[in-house]
Amino acid sequence: MAEIMIDRGRGPEIDGTRITVYNLLQSFLDPTMTGGEICRVYDLTARQVAAARAYVLSNPDTVLAEHLKIEAKMEAGNPPEVQEWAERAGTSFRNFKRWLAERQAADHAEATQTRPGRVPTFREWLVEQNGRSSFHSRLGD
Repeated sequence: MAEIMIDRGRGPEIDGTRITVYNLLQSFLDPTMTGGEICRVYDLTARQVAAARAYVLSNPDTVLAEHLKIEAKMEAGNPPEVQEWAERAGTSFRNFKRWLAERQAADHAEATQTRPGRVPTFREWLVEQNGRSSFHSRLGD
């Protein structure tokens, strides 16, 4: 079963998937979770689940230590600069949705439809919001 488990730098994972043993560890530790349920939830074969379980049972100290590091990292959350970026992206997306709704309402209100059914793109919105030169400088054009 060892050929089923590979490590491409993200930890031991099931070959042909991006599922690591750390993804499955909670399911393995849950006494109510059956092998069949794990197969269904993760879209794996019984052989793949067995190989991952065997890896965990053969390397318990290594797997648990790495899993505890992962949990600590998740508990710490994102650094402030990432949170700031996510907030800016969320604001841009909400502004785009508002702009798109306004644009569609204006298009619908027009008596003559010169562009029936055409939806403006996100790129068009950025150009309208920031001007062509600003937009292209962001893209490196």
